[in-house]
Amino acid sequence: MSRKKLFGAMARKDSVPAQEFHDHYRHPHGTMGMQISTLREYVQCHQIDTHFLNECQRRFEAIAELWYDNAEDLLGFRSEPTMTSYLNEDEANFVDLKATRLFIGEEEVLTSQPEKSLINADLANGKWRLSDRPLSVKIIQFIEPNAGAGWCSAEDEAIGLRLGAFRHVRCHPTTPSTIVSSRTQRAPDFIGVRELWWPTVTAFQKAVEADQRAWRDMVARNHVHTLLAQAERWR
Repeated sequence: MSRKKLFGAMARKDSVPAQEFHDHYRHPHGTMGMQISTLREYVQCHQIDTHFLNECQRRFEAIAELWYDNAEDLLGFRSEPTMTSYLNEDEANFVDLKATRLFIGEEEVLTSQPEKSLINADLANGKWRLSDRPLSVKIIQFIEPNAGAGWCSAEDEAIGLRLGAFRHVRCHPTTPSTIVSSRTQRAPDFIGVRELWWPTVTAFQKAVEADQRAWRDMVARNHVHTLLAQAERWR
């Protein structure tokens, strides 16, 4: 059975300053998150402002990415001991829970490493591996239901390569989708997630500036929410 990936798109409480939100998410919340017994991978994504996106990029201040071995562990994640003794209650200290959204998916990898031209330009690019990176930079796109099945375009991979993405993944919804509707009392908010990685903000900026048409092709799609984030690998 494939591993399950849970995205928690977190909105910041209005009463909590941005720096305090990000600090609290890292510690104490992240420190305790590392103690979740069923968790296999844990990444915190902290939103970064960029002039390439409009003010809607701040809809979500951070994204939690949690991997579980199976559906049973994911379904029971709220009742795991560290969650019940600390994390469930702590969320309310800095997160706007009503505006927070969940998505469960499995990855389809379009690009797993930099293309040859980037490696030829700098040997270090060929040594880059996401699993080895404590920090990386990525674009995350949450696909809303009105986008329809066409959100998976045959041109996606080519656009990512034109933008010099070191890695490019599409996440498709998977069971147990009931965890979303049972918690929020509504239909799932997203039908997919797209992620593209670069090693640094500078690398991302240079890539977009080098092919602004490819960037527009990616972000101008309707019913897609896009943000830039620093991805911090905790496990």
